[in-house]
Amino acid sequence: MARNYKELQEKMDPASRVDNTRRVREELQRMALDELRSARQLTQAELAEMLDVPQSSISRIEQRADMYLSTLRNYVHAMGGALQIQVVFPDGGAVAINRFGDYEDQSYVVKVRADSNGTYRLEAQPVDAGTPLSTNALKPQAFTKTLRALHVPEAQISAIRKSLEGSSSTEISNKSSQRIFSAPDLIAAGFHHDD
Repeated sequence: MARNYKELQEKMDPASRVDNTRRVREELQRMALDELRSARQLTQAELAEMLDVPQSSISRIEQRADMYLSTLRNYVHAMGGALQIQVVFPDGGAVAINRFGDYEDQSYVVKVRADSNGTYRLEAQPVDAGTPLSTNALKPQAFTKTLRALHVPEAQISAIRKSLEGSSSTEISNKSSQRIFSAPDLIAAGFHHDD
């Protein structure tokens, strides 16, 4: 008879539960990209759609040992994560590197635009002077996932789609009704420099 994991976990002593949680966390930290994608319950095809690349590109990324940071960042961000780079020194000191561009500390207002081919594009304009950011053209499913990554409530996502039926663009806000988004949150949701 198969047993539920939660039932088994309840029978474990507290020290074993703590040890089990630690080992799971350590194992997650050692995952290959394809294992990480699977753990996030995403297929290569879904990730390819979110990144607007062919599925074969996702396969190549997952097999590479060397790649651009921007490629890895976009891959991780499409899954809803944030890439963090940390320098660890032999004496035990560690420093997080978090400056990879001039836009890191800026605040943005985000608008969504419906394209004529049934796709959506999110455009972020800096509140002060700075570099605009945008997404690639997003199909409806990827559009919804991107808005969720920005913590936009489901009811508002539906309202945004309805408002786009009558106009070509609309401004969005997050779950706390703020209209300002930070650059790291936008980058984590798949925004990039307009080039």
